[in-house]
Amino acid sequence: MNKTNKKEIRKHMLAVRRSLEALYVKEASHIICEKLKKSPLYKDAESICLYMPINNEVDVTELLEVGNIYIPKIIDKRMDFYLYEGKDSIGLGAFGIPEPTGKRKLTPNNKTLVVMPGVAFSRDGHRLGYGGGYYDTYLKKYPMCMKVAVCFKEQLVEELPVEEHDVKPDLIITN
Repeated sequence: MNKTNKKEIRKHMLAVRRSLEALYVKEASHIICEKLKKSPLYKDAESICLYMPINNEVDVTELLEVGNIYIPKIIDKRMDFYLYEGKDSIGLGAFGIPEPTGKRKLTPNNKTLVVMPGVAFSRDGHRLGYGGGYYDTYLKKYPMCMKVAVCFKEQLVEELPVEEHDVKPDLIITN
């Protein structure tokens, strides 16, 4: 696999996402969240792992107040999910991304839904992340988790370079 290819795709797709207007991001994010709430994977989940959006990612924060929500936290270059205990339980973490400050770590199971952000997504269901491998590593360790990726339609491409360690989401939801 040509790493340069992934790097070039990331650079281009991040520029595309940065160019999206704030109102569009807000409205499209709401549509995506509504579709996610109607999905069988979401309805079957006992715990839901969301992320704190940065850099024009799909904003899933409207789902934060619903149920058993967990947010990623990076400790020693490893990602785990910790219980979201309200806005006051969020602080600035790794890479300047908001993270939970609490200590209640998720023990995932087959009723855990991981909502994945990303940079680009292929029509055949593959995901290209930022290149750190955090979600791939986590989901290789806990393959029983349900996986949904969310993205704007502008992030869809025909195909992506795929490597053996890349974890494919069960479903991609877009506006």
